[in-house]
Amino acid sequence: MECVVTGARGFVGRGLLPVLAAAGHVGIATGRTVPTDLPPGWRGSTRGEWLAATPSSVPAAIIHLEVEQTVPAPTAADSEAADRVNVGGTRAWLDWATKHGVRCFVFTSSIQATVPGGGCGTEESALATGATYGGSKARAEAEVRAWAVADGGRRAVILRPAAVYGPDAATNLVPFARRVITGRRCLVGTGATPRSVVARRNLAAAIAFALDAPQAGCVVYQVSDPRTTTVAELAAMIAELSHAPPPRSIPLLLARCAAPIGDLLALVTGREMPLSSARLEALRAASHFPSDRLVAAGFVHPQSTREGLAEMLAWMAREAGHPGLQPRQD
Repeated sequence: MECVVTGARGFVGRGLLPVLAAAGHVGIATGRTVPTDLPPGWRGSTRGEWLAATPSSVPAAIIHLEVEQTVPAPTAADSEAADRVNVGGTRAWLDWATKHGVRCFVFTSSIQATVPGGGCGTEESALATGATYGGSKARAEAEVRAWAVADGGRRAVILRPAAVYGPDAATNLVPFARRVITGRRCLVGTGATPRSVVARRNLAAAIAFALDAPQAGCVVYQVSDPRTTTVAELAAMIAELSHAPPPRSIPLLLARCAAPIGDLLALVTGREMPLSSARLEALRAASHFPSDRLVAAGFVHPQSTREGLAEMLAWMAREAGHPGLQPRQD
């Protein structure tokens, strides 16, 4: 299948292209600058050039990864940028698909596009609103749905991944893994908070799976690892795989007392502190977004969380300045 992949220079895109190529897919990889080091069958283009181009052959699908990421304390300018890229950019690619007759659109959204009840989200959870990253993703989803229902022959797949990790500096779990490996306190209380995550390889496989979605219209899937772990379980797996000491925790009461001090230091120094009220809230917030619907549709995860963490830790040992780290591969 011939595809256009937007945002191909990003963390997910760099892991996706080899998976698509291995499955026999070819196409165009776009970015704000031209993507390089592409697999056979793929060529690069800037976003602007390809949006202005008239293709010699119509691609079968657009895989839209382009994103303006969330930031810890977004300003009005950050929110405007998120809407410009996440909503306006999605609309631009949908318009290009309409103009050139592309019939399939795979959109990588986020679990933050929803407001989970009690920390547990489903594909039917209420959508996020407001000038937030999640709100911008929810509005982009609405654009994708409208595009799909406007023509009975179109099909759209919206994927909502949990926090993505993998062998790359941009991964969500590298800072947490560093704290575990170096013996610093990485847990608050018992660490029993559920935390859905997804290995990049699992997300890439889900995107490739979405290309074969047979039904017209729009379908939504949450994407996470085969099972939801707790923060303590993630830390324990990292410690075991890296031969690090058992993960250390800070008592919850002490963390609640220390967080305001972190807020004050961040305000004075302009630097993000290891513990702040926002970070404490994030550590304590439940995150359970099972991929049951995706699995019921026939998807098989290529990696367990343990295997995904081992791949990430092996990359850290090789590339990120942890020469003594030798993660187990079993």
